[in-house]
Amino acid sequence: MRKSEFATLLFTAAFLLMAWAGSWFEIVAVGTYTDGLEREPTIRTQYMVDSSQESFEMSIENSTPLLLYWLEREDVSPAPTNQNENSSESSADTPSLDGDSEPCSGSCLDRARSWVGLTMFALFATLYLSSVRPSTLTRATVALVWLLGTVVILTAVPLAVAADFGISGDEDSEGESSTGGFDTNTQETVEVDQFAHFEQDGDMGLSFDGISFSYDSVGFDLGLLAEEDRQAVIDSAPAEGEPGYESLIAFHGELSIGPGKILTWWLFTAPLIIVSLQGHRELLEEE
Repeated sequence: MRKSEFATLLFTAAFLLMAWAGSWFEIVAVGTYTDGLEREPTIRTQYMVDSSQESFEMSIENSTPLLLYWLEREDVSPAPTNQNENSSESSADTPSLDGDSEPCSGSCLDRARSWVGLTMFALFATLYLSSVRPSTLTRATVALVWLLGTVVILTAVPLAVAADFGISGDEDSEGESSTGGFDTNTQETVEVDQFAHFEQDGDMGLSFDGISFSYDSVGFDLGLLAEEDRQAVIDSAPAEGEPGYESLIAFHGELSIGPGKILTWWLFTAPLIIVSLQGHRELLEEE
C-alpha cells in the first residue's frame, strides 16, 4: 500500500467518525388546531437526532384553549371486549402474520442507525480492499457503497424519524393519535377511536430544507358531547349549526427534516474516494 493510499484511508476513517459523532438531522414540527378551538393553539417541537439519542424542545402557543379542551373532554376510548382479550392472548402465543403491525419492532430510527453504521463500515472496508487488491470490481463496489450510503442517510433516516413520530398514514392502527403524532410529547393524546367521521390525509415532499411532511385531520370528538348525544353524531355527521357540530376538531401539521453535519462529513469522503479510485485506475492501466 502506497503512502497516498494510506493517507486516503486515514482521512476517510476520520471523516466517517466525524459523520457518526456529529448531529444527524434536525426536525421541526408545527401543528395547529385550525378548527374547533379558539385562537388556534399551536404545538411547536424541535428535535435533534444523532447516532445515539434524540433531544427535543417543545412549546405551545395559545395554550389555554388547548388545556381547557383536554380538561373538559371525556375519555371515550372503547373498552376492550373479551374477544379482543382472547385475540391478544392468542397473538402473544403465536407469531403475527401481519408484517405491518410492528414494522420496526420498536424503533424505526434505531434500525436506520444500524443501516448507517453498516454502510459506513462497508465503505471503509471496500476502500481498504480496493487499496490492497485494486481491480475494476473493487473500484465499482466502493462507488456503489458510497451511493448506497448517501441514499440511506438522505432517505432511510428521515423516513424512520417520521414513522417513529407517528406519520405513518395507517388509518387502521389502534391507539393512533388524532394529530398524527404532533401531540406525542404533550400531557394529553386524543386517539382516533374517540372521533366520529374521522378523516386524515398526509403528504410528503422535498424542499430546500430537506424532506417535508404534512398532515391534516378532521372529525367530531365524541368526548366533547354528552353521552346521550353521541349516537346521533355517530349515525350522521351534523352540519354547521346543528347539534353536535360544536365537537368538530380540525388539525393541520407540518414537519420538516433537514440534514446535519453527518451529510457534510459524508460528502467530504467523496473527493478522497475519487482520488483513490483514479489512482487505482492509472495503476491498472500501467499493468
